[in-house]
Amino acid sequence: MIDSYLNIFSHFQVFGLLNISLLFILIFAYSDTKLRLWYGAFVLSIALEIFNTKGLFYLYNYSPNFTLVYLPWIAFAPIAFYKHTIISLNLNASSYRKTFRLATSIFVIMLAYFVIKSYYVLLGDLSIRERFFSTQYNYPKIEYWINNSIIIAFDCFGLLTAFHVFKVKSLKFSKDGYVLFFMLLSITIVHVASFLADSIHGADSILSAPNHFYLTILTIGGMIIAYRKIMGLNQKLEKEKIHTTNRIDKEQLIILEQKLITSMEDDKLFKNQKLQLKDLSRAMNTSENSISEVFAKQLNTNYYDFINGYRVQEVIRLMKLERFNDYKLIAIAEEAGFNSKTTFNTVFKKTTGYTPSQYRKELALSV
Repeated sequence: MIDSYLNIFSHFQVFGLLNISLLFILIFAYSDTKLRLWYGAFVLSIALEIFNTKGLFYLYNYSPNFTLVYLPWIAFAPIAFYKHTIISLNLNASSYRKTFRLATSIFVIMLAYFVIKSYYVLLGDLSIRERFFSTQYNYPKIEYWINNSIIIAFDCFGLLTAFHVFKVKSLKFSKDGYVLFFMLLSITIVHVASFLADSIHGADSILSAPNHFYLTILTIGGMIIAYRKIMGLNQKLEKEKIHTTNRIDKEQLIILEQKLITSMEDDKLFKNQKLQLKDLSRAMNTSENSISEVFAKQLNTNYYDFINGYRVQEVIRLMKLERFNDYKLIAIAEEAGFNSKTTFNTVFKKTTGYTPSQYRKELALSV
């Protein structure tokens, strides 16, 4: 009975995951940075789960279904994740790129190993099979450790990259972002628990049924989120059409630019740690699209760089005041509008070429 239910779950997962992969491409064409990252990490995690729960099974049982149905999807997910997160978000952290490339290389090597293994076993070359490979599920312990280590490493990589981007970009979690994050975190926990249970107690069979059911739940969750985003595309496209037909002229852009600078220098809106583009547009009594057009056409920058630039200058101004000599750097940063130590350090060094502590020492020496 359990096997029958697992078969039903498996067939549902095939169609569901293939469906998600198509929606994944569509979402990338329109999605914002936040959901793009979480969805990429989620799809990558699911691809590895397919390889772990189904890929080995089909390879060891010499079924062509794996090559025709699962293998293309598994190959697609890591490439798409890398392209649409690390590359499109312009991450400068080389350690993340190197980690991903190393993990992907090992993943590809192991995948090739299993394919070659099934090929020689299928041909019945017993000498090669007995010398280099094991049969069915009795594969060497080293294969087991490497396979599970790759899966857990990919999970952790997705989580770490997500946190890195959110800190550097000062992004906030969206509702979908929370859902995808907890999905990714949960499946990481399941992977680790399954790995430890099998390693210590040989209890992998205990977790196999819950794993299948859990993967089905994840499939449903991913499809719901994907369809929610697709349903919102029409509304977004309509807004884009309105925006393109209502572009403001050069003279209006100059007026808005002066108004924007005044709101920063006189009203010091940048000191509001929770300031968002919608708050700025409300204060200037104009639309968010108009302000974005000023950033793009007049200032050649974006909202975050513009606001953080004023915050850095405010930090420097406060550092020069005697009454702030005893303040900690993070306290000065918060006074200037920063709400994250990581963002503050990153933006400050990018702007001045110095870390905040180095800059403060230089100021002290120049007095």
